[in-house]
Amino acid sequence: MIALVTDSTCDLPDRIMNDYDIKVVALTVHFGEDTYYDKQDLQIDKFFKLMESSSELPTTSQPSTGLFLEKYEELAEEYDQIISIHLSAALSGTCESARLAAAHLENTEVEVIDSRTTSTGLGFLLIKAAEMIKDGNDLAEIKNRIIKEREKVSIYFTVNELTYLEKGGRIGRAQAFLGNVLNFNPILELSAETGEVIPKEKIRGYKKTNKKMVELVSDSIEGCRNVNIAYIYGEDSDNYVQMKEFMNDLISNRSDVNFNIMENRIGTVLSSHTGPLVYGIVVYKGELS
Repeated sequence: MIALVTDSTCDLPDRIMNDYDIKVVALTVHFGEDTYYDKQDLQIDKFFKLMESSSELPTTSQPSTGLFLEKYEELAEEYDQIISIHLSAALSGTCESARLAAAHLENTEVEVIDSRTTSTGLGFLLIKAAEMIKDGNDLAEIKNRIIKEREKVSIYFTVNELTYLEKGGRIGRAQAFLGNVLNFNPILELSAETGEVIPKEKIRGYKKTNKKMVELVSDSIEGCRNVNIAYIYGEDSDNYVQMKEFMNDLISNRSDVNFNIMENRIGTVLSSHTGPLVYGIVVYKGELS
């Protein structure tokens, strides 16, 4: 049997995680001397209140090699093989921790995959892997397929300010936007090619920003018959609601495309690097089952 492992940034509903029996190793968030496990010790609304009241930005850390090894050893008692899919290695050292742990595990094969994405982009790849496990595919087939499927995932998002991304060192080539974003809203993309955050557009006003984000999605799905969409957000702002309305208009006008829609709130680790007013659209082009 094959076990499926991921990390806490995958942003899938508990129902889906339970249905597919996806195991999770949590990243941590630090406020000064206080440490919290992502999505376990701290609910997102309380986290945002801490962000507002704290004089320092939160920091995050990947799971330790020991934590991964503990999870793998536990699973090795029941499973013959393990596939472990995690957030982009360009954003976190989580994959490296998982690989170090896998190297210490005896008698059980572990495949660690860099998803080159995060949030529900990672979540979509997990669903694909889980469906392949259910269909009886072997470990090599699943690994090779997921590596190819990474290219079908896109994430477009916007933030109220780039301070969080800048301080966290997760901004990649979007660094060029810094120092010149006053009164502008950046549209950023998590690149499926590199797993980095890259700049797409810099637009004045949220209405134009939202329309452009939807336009980017529309362009990216051209020629696709089946498309999975996830709306992701931190706080439920008016701008986020407007973006969804524009996206829903696109969906209603595209009878040539079968859409599967999901909505997920991001966790504390990702919010630490984006701020509470982040929102965006995750696109997975293709069928999940």
